[in-house]
Amino acid sequence: MNKLLLFLLLPCLSFAQVDSTDIIVTQMMKKQKIVGLSLAIIKNGETVTNKGYGLANVELNVPVNSESVIRISSISKQFFTTAIMKLMEEGKLDIDDGVHKYFPDAPETWRPITIKNLMTHTSGLKREPPAYDNFKIQPDLDLIKSAYNLPLDFKTGEKFQYCNTGYYMLAEIIKQVSGMPWQDYIHSALFIPAGMGNSYLTDFYQIIPNRANGYMHKKDTLVNATAMVAIRPSGGFLSTSTDMILWDKVLRDKNKILKKENWELLWQPFIKASGSLESKAHYGFGWYIDERNGHKVIWHGGANAGFRSNYARFVNDDLSIIILTNTEEANPGAIVGALSAYYFRK
Repeated sequence: MNKLLLFLLLPCLSFAQVDSTDIIVTQMMKKQKIVGLSLAIIKNGETVTNKGYGLANVELNVPVNSESVIRISSISKQFFTTAIMKLMEEGKLDIDDGVHKYFPDAPETWRPITIKNLMTHTSGLKREPPAYDNFKIQPDLDLIKSAYNLPLDFKTGEKFQYCNTGYYMLAEIIKQVSGMPWQDYIHSALFIPAGMGNSYLTDFYQIIPNRANGYMHKKDTLVNATAMVAIRPSGGFLSTSTDMILWDKVLRDKNKILKKENWELLWQPFIKASGSLESKAHYGFGWYIDERNGHKVIWHGGANAGFRSNYARFVNDDLSIIILTNTEEANPGAIVGALSAYYFRK
């Protein structure tokens, strides 16, 4: 919808229906060829936007709404680090534990690696387990062991290198110490207390109400995205903008699920996350800690075949922006940038 059409419709529509948020989102969706998008904005503890744009399913002409279930990809990492901290509070592990405690047959070169290194992408392990197959469901432990014979890319703790292998290991540790599958522990220890009733494991075969399809473009043609049959702990969950608002409330209140000091630890800069001297980005524990136009932001993005997402918390401005899309070419981080700039000017 262009600005002229919005102007002509103003007598018939409320301001809330035609505000700058809608203009920004619809224009950027058109530019990025985004099929469907779910948006939540929380300001000063109040939800100011929770709605969908575009289509969750093109073939059936199903619109996206606030209950559309969308793959959130690596935004899922924060659930694993929160679960690890929860297990530490329960006295079942310590984030300074060496990984040999949980993987006794791991190579000697892994001896310096701790749980903390897995959480912060500082282990030195290869980014992906070599046995990973997008079209095959495999036990996490088998994938972890497939990396045993590979050399470390760098000395443990020396630098940041994004590493999904480490999150497979966190998932296996959660399973070992909790005595249940990692998805069940996260559901019972995190999702249920938060009230997140529509967040699910990324099971390709399960029938999930309101699940959105993923899309991609081949040249100028829209097609269904490649199916991801494998379940990746590094991006293990589906969710909705409504559920993510409930999760944001937990993070905002800091009096639920974890002790306040452990929430704060997750958001402490652990290591510089970029080689650029100009960049201020650091990585904490499942979160990036950065600055955008002078505003501190704690955030994480996500990318899987057919899906892109971004969750940004401008903590000093009490502003959270959550964007879930079902299009591979989407750049939700750019939309977060445009929306946050608008809210900073308000």
